[in-house]
This record gives sequence, C-alpha cells and structure tokens, in this order.
Amino acid sequence: MSLVSAVSRSSVPETRQSGRTKNKYYTEFVESNLNGFIHHPVGFPIEIRRLWLNDWFENAVDTEQGNLGLCFESDHYIKPGTVLEISIPLRGVIQKFKGRVVLVRWNGESCEIGMWLSSRTDAGRIRIVEQICHIEAYLKHKRHHEGPFISPERVAQEWISRFASSFPSFG
Repeated sequence: MSLVSAVSRSSVPETRQSGRTKNKYYTEFVESNLNGFIHHPVGFPIEIRRLWLNDWFENAVDTEQGNLGLCFESDHYIKPGTVLEISIPLRGVIQKFKGRVVLVRWNGESCEIGMWLSSRTDAGRIRIVEQICHIEAYLKHKRHHEGPFISPERVAQEWISRFASSFPSFG
C-alpha cells in the first residue's frame, strides 16, 4: 500500500489519572521529552504518503539533511526507515515535507511517529507551519473554554509569549 492516511485525534480534553482534565495538545507540548522534534498538534489533519526510493531521489532538492523532526499520531504502524511525504493543509494551502521515520512509539491507542526531515529547507518551513498550527489549536482551545468571541490576535500574542521561546528549532 503506497498511501497511508492518518488524521490526528480531536483536541477534546481528556481526563488524566490524577483526575484533572487537560487538553491533550498542551500536555504533549509541555511534557515532551523528544529534543529536536516538533509535535504536530492533536486535532489538525495530516496526510502521510510513503515514498518509494525512486520518488525520494527524483524529488530531492536539498542534499544537506535537516536537523529537526516532526512527531505525529497515526492509527497505523509505520516501519522505521520508511521515507514519507507528509501534507498539512493550512489556511487553504497544502504544505508538503519529506523525511524518514526514525521513531515509532505505541501509546496504547495509536502510534507516535517521529520523522526526521530530509532537508534544512523543510526544517525551516515546518517550524513556521507548525507554529501556525499550534496557535490555531490554542485558539480553538481558548474558544472552547472562554467562548467564541475571543480575539484571535490576543490569543496569538498570548501563545507567542507563553510557548514560542520553548518551541523546537534547528541549529
């Protein structure tokens, strides 16, 4: 099968063993222990396509490998070493990135897939795309808890002041 699709789980808050209710996105973002990986926010769609060796070489643009990865949830196991192209729809434009699976962790309900990006160009682009995804997830979370009339600009500024400095980057 050459096409595997995975859609992130909804961002509905979940109850933890401690009895507190937390938004799964923020728990993953804050408690992540995977250095060099950006966690794709829960609730945002992501499409995954396996690239065969010919596709990988034909479409390679940058020979210098990026040093930043992306983690996302998938209902399907994807073997480490598999070359993927992921597509993230964002504000009417589909952003595509290539990389190799380097991490697979089963968390009981789904797999957490860690993909190392194939180029520094993709690493720089994905950091910006993922920040926008995270800000929009934060806005969705705030609207759920504080009401639909919250200012997107205020929420974006709040996210930037709270989370931007700890957002993974490549060096």
